[in-house]
Amino acid sequence: MGMTLSPALISISLGLIALLGIPNFRSIGLSKIEKTISLAAVLFYLSGALSYFYSDNSDEAVRKILLKLPILLVPFIIQSFKKQTELKTQLLTIFCYSVYLPGIVSVYNYISNKTLFDQLILESKPLPIEFGYGIYHIQFSILMAIAVVAGTYYCINQFSNRRNFNYISIATLTTINFFIIHILSARTGLLGCYAGLMIIAFSSLRNAGRKTFLISLSFALVVPLIVFSLSSSLQNRIKNSVEDLKVVLNQANPNDYSFAMRVVAWKNAVDVIKQSPMSGVGIGDAEKTLQDNFEVFNPKIEKDNRKNPHFQLLESAVQSGIPALILLLFLFIYGIGSNLKNAPLASAFFLLLLLSSCFESILERQASVAAFAVFIGWGLAFQTFKETPKATL
Repeated sequence: MGMTLSPALISISLGLIALLGIPNFRSIGLSKIEKTISLAAVLFYLSGALSYFYSDNSDEAVRKILLKLPILLVPFIIQSFKKQTELKTQLLTIFCYSVYLPGIVSVYNYISNKTLFDQLILESKPLPIEFGYGIYHIQFSILMAIAVVAGTYYCINQFSNRRNFNYISIATLTTINFFIIHILSARTGLLGCYAGLMIIAFSSLRNAGRKTFLISLSFALVVPLIVFSLSSSLQNRIKNSVEDLKVVLNQANPNDYSFAMRVVAWKNAVDVIKQSPMSGVGIGDAEKTLQDNFEVFNPKIEKDNRKNPHFQLLESAVQSGIPALILLLFLFIYGIGSNLKNAPLASAFFLLLLLSSCFESILERQASVAAFAVFIGWGLAFQTFKETPKATL
């Protein structure tokens, strides 16, 4: 719950998870896939840490290195979750509830101020996330997407135990969270959510009968249309996205157009990468270098609109060079492909995180970097939810 309630709780809970994995590191062991992913994560972290030595701003470099420490802990987090497999249903319930709480409060706030917030959406502004410490809306949408994907996977996997109290709780929370993510309408989370659900659907339906396949396909087509027709916030977000896209295609003034400004920021980052392709500019100097480069690359962008690329692959290359980008991209693609058959939840998480990293700097904020490490371990360790049926309702 720390991911949505408190930065301090994030650090404490993540440290405890990693510590639980250390004593059993040799006895439990990692599979070949887990070793490969762990090695890629550790090398990626070290590539950023090494760039400290050529960063002029050493204080910022240290802050970034400490912020990204969860990436270094991925092997221990995997081990910790493998040890706690009997608690996976309880952990899923707690996580679904922890995103439900700020989500439902934020929806209430949106409904109470609907006219104002609908107009803000049309102006490319995010809906505020209430409750807890005020988590950034894109970060929260990623967590919400993970909860919906994991909850859906559980409900499919445990359908035979659908009268179980745990099943009813998770199914209810997952359904509500699915509607909440559409009402809050952060595009990054929605994209990741549907991509993850596609992996789960592919895994679940590849051996299904024709009747089951057609019912599932109809459900998958109809439900998003119903949600779209009922959610004015989502309608406004799509309308705003279309206007943004027109600005990009027509090469119009991108100021105050969210996606158009992001495209300019991507191009600015690529220009910086070209100047130091193999080493990057240093993990402590990336933000200043990007801002300074706007003056040369595209001075027409107003200072308040000069943003970092919100594209983790590019941001990593700016910080530590193209090798860091390759390591991170390999981690995502290998994680998707190697787990597709035997651990579809892990594949869904990796795809969700990959797409999220294309529209957000997920490893530059505390909640999302913690989610990155935790849900890689969770997806790999909790391949199934097979458990003994308990009391039914």
